[in-house]
Amino acid sequence: MGALRPGRLMRRRRSQGGWAAVPWWAWGIGAFAGVSGLWRAAELWPAWTGIALTAGVVGLGLKPGRLAVQRWTDRSALTAGPVRYSLAHLDALDPRAFELAVCSLLRRDGLTAEHVGRAGDKGADVLVVDRSRRRVVVQCKRLRPDRRVGDQDVQRVNGTYRHDHGAHFAVIVTTGGFTAAARASGPRYGIRLVDRDALERWADLGEPLYGILRVPDADARRRRWAPGSWRRDTH
Repeated sequence: MGALRPGRLMRRRRSQGGWAAVPWWAWGIGAFAGVSGLWRAAELWPAWTGIALTAGVVGLGLKPGRLAVQRWTDRSALTAGPVRYSLAHLDALDPRAFELAVCSLLRRDGLTAEHVGRAGDKGADVLVVDRSRRRVVVQCKRLRPDRRVGDQDVQRVNGTYRHDHGAHFAVIVTTGGFTAAARASGPRYGIRLVDRDALERWADLGEPLYGILRVPDADARRRRWAPGSWRRDTH
């Protein structure tokens, strides 16, 4: 399951975006210019250059600096443009890379998505603002295909997605499946579940996540029932 099928290999080629799209020679020119500028500054203002470098190193060592570097590296790792991932590819990712892949897929769907997964994330790996301006919490579970997300994980997300993140609903995405208890409690708490089969439809076959989950688009509903618009929709 998850193997590439003939005739679809070309469709799965992902365009690389962010800093990954910068060619190696551009990196070389930039590095040379940066080193030359730093050398020149050290010659002209040695004391101030030393202070600036020390402050930069100390700043990167503090928590705000580390978080800023992590956000920068996350943005550079996100794929731009049309993306598709086979299940085999997703299975080979580590948990953090899987979170970034999910973030890229959400952006592919036209949603505003930010990767926030880290220690103390309170159940949120990706935060989303959709076209209806609803906030959505996405929890990612990169598991073996035979593993299941249990009801305790659903309860944990339920305890945080509204109160801590102010979200309208939550989504749990996994490369495995869900236990019967998790499937029973998820919808009751406003938590949508994306199992391996739904993930393949979304990541590999290109179906929009909201269509798979049957999440209504409030903006589309308002447009449909705007004054004078109902006549056009009936034809």
